[in-house]
This record gives sequence, C-alpha cells and structure tokens, in this order.
Amino acid sequence: MDWQQQVLDELESAQAQVTALMVNADTGEAMINLDMEKPVISASTIKVAIMLHALERVEQGTLTLDQQLFIPASEILPDTTVFEYGAQSMSLDELIRWMIIESDNTATNALIRLLGMDRINEYCQWLGLTATRVERLMLDFDAMERGLNNYTSAKDQCNMFLALYHHSILTPELCAWAIDVLQGQRHKADFLRYIPENIRVAHKTGSLDNLDHDSGIFLLDDIHFYLGVFVSDAPSNAYAQQLLGRVGKMVYDEFK
Repeated sequence: MDWQQQVLDELESAQAQVTALMVNADTGEAMINLDMEKPVISASTIKVAIMLHALERVEQGTLTLDQQLFIPASEILPDTTVFEYGAQSMSLDELIRWMIIESDNTATNALIRLLGMDRINEYCQWLGLTATRVERLMLDFDAMERGLNNYTSAKDQCNMFLALYHHSILTPELCAWAIDVLQGQRHKADFLRYIPENIRVAHKTGSLDNLDHDSGIFLLDDIHFYLGVFVSDAPSNAYAQQLLGRVGKMVYDEFK
C-alpha cells in the first residue's frame, strides 16, 4: 500500500467528519483529496483570510503596518494573554502577528472591526474563495446561537497559501512577511505533534469544541507542499489533535 492510500485510510476511518487536501506547491499536483470543496466551520483558520485582506489594504495604502489601533477594556476577551495589561494601543503589525502566532481572539476582533466583515467577505469572493466567509466575531456565542459562524474549505485554504507562496497576490515583500508570520505559529499540538525535528511550516491551526484543523505549507529541503486537514464532530479535541498529528507525521516521514 502506498503512503497516499495509507493517509486516506487514516482519514476515512476516523470517528469524525474529515476533509483534506495535499498539493505539491511547485507543480500543483494534488496528492491527497478528500472532499476538498466541502465547507467547514473554520475556527481560527479564518484568520488567514483576515490577514490577507489587511495586507491588501496595506498594499493599497489605506492602512500601514505601523499605524496604531486602541483596544478598549470593553473589547478584551477573557481568553487573552496578549492583552492582560488591559486597554492599550497596538500597531497593525502586532495585531496581525498575535492573531496568527498566538491565535489571539481579541486581536482578531479588533482587525475584523477595523476591516469590516462585508469588506473581508468581498475580498474572499474576489479571490475566488467559494466557501470562506466571516459571519461573526471570535467568541460571539450569541451570534452562534443565532446560526452565524465562520466558514472555509480545504480548497480555499490551499488557494490562499499557494497565492502567498507564489507571490500571486500582494507584493513579494508582503507575501514574504505573511509567510514569515505563519512560520511563527506557536500551536504545535496538531501537525507537529509527533515530529521531533524543528522543521519549517507556515501554517494556521483552529480549534473549537470537538473540532481541530491545521492548514499550511511544509517547507522541507526537497519538497514544498500544502497540507490541510479539517476535523469536525470528533469525540474530543484530543482525538482530533492526535489524528492531525498522525497525518502530519505520516506525510513528513514520506518526504523528510
């Protein structure tokens, strides 16, 4: 049995809803595809689209990375460590970094308010992202009870990461900046769970109750590839994270 079938067997036998996509970043060859266009609740993987739209506004000159944004105490969420100091001003550069590397929800909401949900969604449509949209702020449980959520797909995430990789959106400098930030991801419990080496992966994780995703580009010595696995309706978050870890290790072992 080849490695691709082993990965598919692992994903298809999971006690969860799983979608996945793996693509050679240089050739565009799809090596694994499991319902890649199926919309899924995005959790924090939506933050990649938010970052890209913020950087588009920087490219257009309507925003700058060094401009300051004040975050009042009323907008600081209880899950933050970044804003434990309380109300403060922070640059757009810092807000984007905290949104990605620490997945800070207070920083994310500040960016959504600054950019506007409608503008973010228009940008996603312009990029051709058919499943990706923002309907609520982070940790807005009232909105969730009203049926609002944030969505994406394996295909959409792949398209965003490959656009950065190939510098087909934004300037080359902003693409490189974004890839660098994504490599700073501090959440290591998913794809990197069982990989002992310190490898380069530009990625974004996402987690809600019984849901865990990991999505990004592995920048290995001999091959660069996108891998996105989206696990929903799992028995537990531990189960979902262990599944992501097994897949990450299987793929890494094939190409290391």
